[in-house]
Parts: sequence; structure tokens; C-alpha cells
Amino acid sequence: MADLEVQEKDGKIYCPLKKAWHISTPEERVRQYYIAILANKYGYSLKQMEQELKVNNSKRGQGKARADIVIWKNEQDKKDKKAAFIVVECKAENVKVRVEDYYQGFNYASWAHADFFVTTNEKETKYFNVDPAYLPQKLDEVVAIPTAKDVDDAARIEQIKNQTKLFTRDEFTKTLRACHNIIRNNDKLSPEAAFDEISKLLFMKIRFERDNKGMKVFTKQEYLDAAQNHEKNVRPGLKGTDLYALSYMQFLFRTTKEFFKDDRLFDDKDEINIRENSFIQILEKLETFNLSDTQDDVKGIAFEEFLGTTFRGELGQFFTPRTIVDFMTEILDPQEGEVICDPTCGSGGFLIKAFEYVREKIEADIRSKKDSLRLSIEGNDYDALPEDKQVKISHSIDKMQAALNTELDTGIEGSRMYQLSRNCIYGTDANPRMARTSKMNMIMHGDGHGGVHHHDGLLNVNGIFEERFDVILTNPPFGQNVDRGQLISEADKFTDEEMKKKYKKKYGAAYDEALKQVDDHIGESLLSLYDLGNTSTLTEVLFMERCLRLLKKGGRMGNVIKLRILT
Repeated sequence: MADLEVQEKDGKIYCPLKKAWHISTPEERVRQYYIAILANKYGYSLKQMEQELKVNNSKRGQGKARADIVIWKNEQDKKDKKAAFIVVECKAENVKVRVEDYYQGFNYASWAHADFFVTTNEKETKYFNVDPAYLPQKLDEVVAIPTAKDVDDAARIEQIKNQTKLFTRDEFTKTLRACHNIIRNNDKLSPEAAFDEISKLLFMKIRFERDNKGMKVFTKQEYLDAAQNHEKNVRPGLKGTDLYALSYMQFLFRTTKEFFKDDRLFDDKDEINIRENSFIQILEKLETFNLSDTQDDVKGIAFEEFLGTTFRGELGQFFTPRTIVDFMTEILDPQEGEVICDPTCGSGGFLIKAFEYVREKIEADIRSKKDSLRLSIEGNDYDALPEDKQVKISHSIDKMQAALNTELDTGIEGSRMYQLSRNCIYGTDANPRMARTSKMNMIMHGDGHGGVHHHDGLLNVNGIFEERFDVILTNPPFGQNVDRGQLISEADKFTDEEMKKKYKKKYGAAYDEALKQVDDHIGESLLSLYDLGNTSTLTEVLFMERCLRLLKKGGRMGNVIKLRILT
């Protein structure tokens, strides 16, 4: 049977379940494209589906609950009006949408005792098991929905219901370790070097899947097809350039470096240092995971667990136990709008926790606003209103929620999450691998990486300078010494004139003053910058003074101090 194709012309889109042409609104396009996915990818027949099904219900706010798409186990169940199998609700917003925004579809899924509920928009699709043991029914996010072939396989349905996001996190962690082993076995690299290669590939995957808005996964087959196209149609046109000599794998990494150039994740000379065979094997291992969602905590947590198993031995000093990180962050209680720093950030644990902590506050506030506004828009007599008025109210609620959801999108300039991600999180680490890892870790957790630098934490860089921070959370290096002969050199100067202009615009006259810390002391001892440098060369002592200088008046600091036992 031929695939179902979405037909559009003259501003209209064909709706096969309605056998009619409808105006091609953004939401209608999402719905019709997902119907095509259900038919082509999952094998469901149009005869077992229905579009825009409504039902009267006596519960408050569910007067005429509507489902965008309903799927029954078979055509006969649909004719007999039996319980639905899957309910889908569609939105047009190209931002992360919370499940509470799909309340009409969920109300229908609950009322209809559906097994699964699906939310989809222009960017992402999420799947939920509707748990009938709870009233109102509880949603557990799962990794997939059944195909048409699975509907009568009770064991398979139960297996899918048990594949929750926690399962996915564990699987992703195991998969990253398996990828690590491929490089160890095939390419004989050290654990740290193997980690670097996996990081490169992960960011190639992130870039591909973001470009495709999460609708395509960077699979082995996608890579092989693209490589073939590159050799046939792209490479011949690159003759005479340095790109012509690159294999497709290296070409793809070069374009990925360019994509992330503002983040300074990779050096200009970096390239892929594993065999293409290893690269393809790793792609195959990772192809069940979509990394396009920048705010998905699953991949962040898995990445952090993988970091721990890779580095905790040789580089254990860069990791602060999570219980300590959580405790210190909760004690300092960072608020939205406060500027936060860790001048010795290691793998980024404190910065990630602070970012997540404030993000949760923002998300809770948005949820509260949605609830109160929805109640005010519905009014007291919503259930008694005619259907056309309920539909208008529903559209008003959708618009309200869409507007509030923009505040949760890190990509929308000026949004609350944009401000948190771009203007409130700062860190440095003198170890280049750790600085890069911290950036990667933050991207995996949701963002906030732009303020992290490979730099000596005792020197000013970007927005990290005196009296800038409301909150400092840090675990400084302990038991090390700054050499009295260590001088501030020309190499410590920040010379990127384009970035200096951006920073001056962002931070004002204070930035010019901040640069003087290095520019005016070339050739002088690093210790001379600090009062305590006259009496101590210990890093923990110097970083204590550094942190106090970085704090605003009235700022708060959490600092891990290790006791030195004298014998």
C-alpha cells in the first residue's frame, strides 16, 4: 500500500479523516502530518482513526472535551464506540510545551480510558501511558507508542508501558558506555581521549537533530546516505578548497565546529580521531535517542553519569558529590534574575544545579499563571455555554498558553529562560578538557553554557569580574600552590576585539575596568593581585579572596572548605 501523502494547495490542506479540504492553519498542518506518520510509520488504518472527536462530560472544565486524533485498536471497536486506544493532541507552537497545556486532549484520553496519550507540536512529540489506577488518571512518560501490529499483543503493550523515561536515562547511560568501549577496542584511545571523541559525535548529532526540528534522528543510514550524496554532488564543487581533501566524516565535523563556533567548544585544529568504522558503530548505538530537545533532563542526567564513570578516577577533583551540590544550592536559594558564578567550575556541577534550581522556579510560576488565567478565561459557567463559545474559549486558552510558553524557550531573546541561560550563569576552569566538558554538560542539561570559559579563575574574563555576582557556589582546588614566579603575561590578555565590543555593550564601563586587572599588570606576579598573596600561595586561600571580590555587596557564597590536618 502506498504511503499516505499530505496534500496542500491554495492555502488549504486535505484532511483524509474528514474527506475535506480545511484551511491550512499551523495546528491543522501538525495534525495532518502526524496522521500521515501514524499511517506510514505505525501502520494504522484511516478506518480506525477519527479527527476532532468531541464528547460531553459533566466534569468542570471538561464540558465538551475534544481530541485532535483518536485511534482505536481496530475498525470494529471504532464502530462499536468502544474505549479508545490512543489519543493525540496537536499544537502549533514551535517551543517546548508542557503536558498541562494539552488539557482538553488529556481530559478526553481520561474519559475514554485510552491506554496512551500523545502530545505533538512543530518541534517535539511525547508519549504517555494513561494509568487507570489513578483518579484523575496519571500520566507516565514513555519512550514510544505501539504500532498497529502490536495492538493485540498484551505482553508487548505492557512492555511499552513500562519503558518510562527513567528506563531511557539508564539506557542512554549504558549506550554511552558502550560507545566508549567501541573506541577503546577499535582505536586504543585513553578513557579521556575516547570521551573527547564521543563528545564530538554527540554534538554532530545534536546539530543534525536540531536542524531537523527533532523530526529526524542522526542514524547510521542517514549518515551513509548523506555521505554518498556528498561524494557524488557536493565534493566535486569543492575542488580548489581545503574542504575537498576532507572525508565526509571530517567535513561534517568541520561544519559542526562552525555551528558551535560562538560557544568555543572545539579548537580550530580539532578533528575526528577515530576510524570511520567506529564512528558508524557509535551512530548505530545512539540512533534510538533524539537529542534535539534542548530542555530534556534525561540526556543531561545520563551524560553526567557517564562523565562520572569516565573521569572520577584520574580527574576526581573536578567532581563535587551531588548531595553536597544540592545542599549548598538549596541553602543559598538563588533567585530568578540573580547572577551566579563558579570560578573553578570543573565539570559544571554547581552551575547545572543552580540553573536547574532557578529554571524550576520559573516553570512553577508559569504553571501557576496558566492555571489562574485558564480559570479566569473559562469563567464560572463554562460547562453551560454553547459549543461554539466553548471552542472560542479553548482557542483563547491556547493563545494564552502559547504566549506564556515563549518564556520557557531559551532561544527567544528576552524570554525569562533566555535571560537565565545567557545572562545569569558564569564559570571558568583552568583545565581545557574540564572547561569544554562543563560547557557540554550544561548544553546537555538545557543550556547556560555561554558564560563558561577555559581560563585561570583568578583572572577576569567575559562577565567574570569584581562585584558582579549575587551568588557564588564553588569547590576550589585544594592543597595546590601558585608559583611565586608565575607572571601575568601577554597570553593572559583578551584580544578578541569583536567580543570585547560585545562585552562592553553588555557590561558597560565596568568591563573596561575589569580588563585592567590583566592589561595593567603584564609582567607582574599573579600573587601580587591579591592581598593574601603576600602571605600565602595556597589556591584555596587565594580563591577565597577571589570569590569575596567577585561578590556584590550583600551577595551570598557557598564554598567547600577541606580541613588540613597537621601531624
